[in-house]
Amino acid sequence: MSISDLPRWRRVHLFTVMMGLTLAAPLTAESILKFATLAPEGSSWVTALRGIDKEIRVVSEGQMRLKIYAGGVQGDEEVMLRKIRIGQLQGVGLGGSGLSGVLPEILALEMPFLFDDYDEIDHVLLQTSAFYRQAFLDAGFTLLGWSDIGFVHVMSQKPVRGAADIKGMKVWRLADEPITAVLFRRAGVTSVPLTISDVLLGLQTHLIDVVYASPSAAIVLQWFTRVKYLTALPINYTVGVFALQRKVFDRLDPSHQQTLLDITSRHFADANHDSRQDNEEAMQVIIDQGIIKVEPLEEEIQSFIDLVVESRPELVGHAFSQEAYDLVNQHLTSFRESPAVGPGDE
Repeated sequence: MSISDLPRWRRVHLFTVMMGLTLAAPLTAESILKFATLAPEGSSWVTALRGIDKEIRVVSEGQMRLKIYAGGVQGDEEVMLRKIRIGQLQGVGLGGSGLSGVLPEILALEMPFLFDDYDEIDHVLLQTSAFYRQAFLDAGFTLLGWSDIGFVHVMSQKPVRGAADIKGMKVWRLADEPITAVLFRRAGVTSVPLTISDVLLGLQTHLIDVVYASPSAAIVLQWFTRVKYLTALPINYTVGVFALQRKVFDRLDPSHQQTLLDITSRHFADANHDSRQDNEEAMQVIIDQGIIKVEPLEEEIQSFIDLVVESRPELVGHAFSQEAYDLVNQHLTSFRESPAVGPGDE
């Protein structure tokens, strides 16, 4: 008897079973993991992905490789995530609202004036790694690596030394990003929500007067060409991630899963080191291009911090969970209170 001779309901059942087996089967030797990111060619993010691709081809003996779409050629982050849901992409580099949309808990790491330096950041990321890896799994992704974006600075058409200066300007706000939405509203600031890809045009057409970014991002995105001042006050630390759709990772050959995690972790650690150096160099480039570095008024720094403290009840437990907030601050406090490790004490 052939399949065509079976009753229709049996043919449908057989087809469903076959499809289930196909979807559950490990990826084949021909598997290609398609990754997309807004980061441009030459950036530390894309350089890391190219290095991962080169190494994973060798280690897997040609059974796995990456196909990398850089510079937003696959659309903005919302479009990338939609393409992952329908199977056109398998992995993505995320930051900003794309990242917080997938995992709001990430915002607990990006609260303004939270971190003082990278030592604190490295400690907290290490100690919260298990929490965030599980949170990404619950959201349908396997976390492959953290990617530094860096400390953010305000850049503007007119000098910004305090809250009074910024109130009279049109300030960019990343669309669908809850922290700035709350802070700007409480501060009485006129904010204009735009996607990252629309910010340069907004500066060119004077739709906005103030933006915020890490020095490296400001150069890559060319925003620094449309501002005159940079406020010498790091506002907050921002992070990106590279993640693979969980069901795709689960279908990889088990021998390749840990190999992929090990390789990506190492390459992104190197990329983060380079990114931090890039931000230092980018700050000097911006100053050399004639952008004036403005020192904030001492009393205004405290007023900015007070605003963040006053806004916490509206953010913690709403924009992100109390659990994430407590965990991040627990490890940050522990690090700050621990005695410094001296030579021979490790």
